[in-house]
Amino acid sequence: MFSIEKYYEQANSGDKVDNTQVINYIKSFEHVVLWGASYLGEAVGKRLQEFGVHIDFYWDIRADELVEVNNVKVLMPFECDFDKDKTLVIHCIGNHVIILNLIAELKRNGFNNIIRGDYLYSGILCKFCNGDVLTAERCWTSMHCRPVICERAASIIKKQNNETKAGDRIDLIYIVYVINSICNLSCKYCVQYINNYPHDARYNVSYEQVCKDIDAFLDTIDTAGTISMMGGETFLHPDISKIVEKFATKKNYGFLSVPTNGLHPIKPNQLEGFKDPRVVINFGYYLHVATEQQKENYYKNIELVKSYGIPHTIGLQMPTWTTPSTLYKLDVDEAYMKHKKQNCPMPPRDLQVKNGKVHICDMSLAMHNMGLVDYPQDYLDLSSYPDIEERRNQLRALIDREYYLTCGHCNGCGKDAGTGGIQGVRDVFKP
Repeated sequence: MFSIEKYYEQANSGDKVDNTQVINYIKSFEHVVLWGASYLGEAVGKRLQEFGVHIDFYWDIRADELVEVNNVKVLMPFECDFDKDKTLVIHCIGNHVIILNLIAELKRNGFNNIIRGDYLYSGILCKFCNGDVLTAERCWTSMHCRPVICERAASIIKKQNNETKAGDRIDLIYIVYVINSICNLSCKYCVQYINNYPHDARYNVSYEQVCKDIDAFLDTIDTAGTISMMGGETFLHPDISKIVEKFATKKNYGFLSVPTNGLHPIKPNQLEGFKDPRVVINFGYYLHVATEQQKENYYKNIELVKSYGIPHTIGLQMPTWTTPSTLYKLDVDEAYMKHKKQNCPMPPRDLQVKNGKVHICDMSLAMHNMGLVDYPQDYLDLSSYPDIEERRNQLRALIDREYYLTCGHCNGCGKDAGTGGIQGVRDVFKP
């Protein structure tokens, strides 16, 4: 009997995949709908058509603009009257901040036959297999797949790394290095909570400290699939070029993603160090909240990055966004915190490295850096363990904890917050 979960495991393993069963499974439904008609949905849909799959419709909020994709009509989401038990929805909106909420929305609307389009892409379209050298130019610039959290890439890197370190391996799908807490925007629903930082906590982490963090943490783990170098706004850091060069000295990761809202002018000297083929600049979409000057900066920045030949992606406006958790302490018990940890969709792939510490998630980092709480059991102080074997033991212990005190503040992602990038201030400190 076909198991979609086993197929996901194969697709993310890095091995070549026999897609016969999954294609037969898709064909077994009377109706097939792809939710998301942008790059990922277009690529997956075209490949499925080559396999002989009939696609009834695409769903996309830009239905009036797109009209058709791959000769398939585009409708607004949920605009059809099919028998839901006989309909398969392939979810092709790859943003990992909103993907689980959108899948939950499908289920609330009675669509329980669902395939993740990002995992399907890994099985039927990904060019990379075990033994291949990963490059951002081949992997990211098609825009079909923008694997900020890519399990297939993580598997490939894991099998390429033969360096022996003490104890059980520590192979991570995704990690975040936070290099600053300043931004030129004021996003109401920022997942890093930058908009809520007090003035004295808004700064660039020094180049020297970032380099120490790169050495200490990447030397501790075995591999990471993708590293996101986050802010704030990354190009507000004066030493961003040198930081990227420092990352390039490490060989145990697949990609270095440098996200930017693109609205602040990028200086040519900031791009001098972007020579490693694993580096990609990811332009977000904030044009709907930008001034005319910021829009001008955005397009100039893209042309400048192109002139340097740096792999990059250009984002689309998100169809929806989620409200990050508030940060105040909830009236909950240990059982609640254990449940939160066990059911969290992120750890251990949301580890956040900043200023000498490895935090278990963005909430933990934000609360600590704002001075709201200090939960030493929720982070690893890299400077406290100069011995790499002990540091590895402490990191495993951090990842494997039954729960974190941070979980006692987490009420999960909230309701639909509209589209991403909405400007304003949200009080995350009071019930």
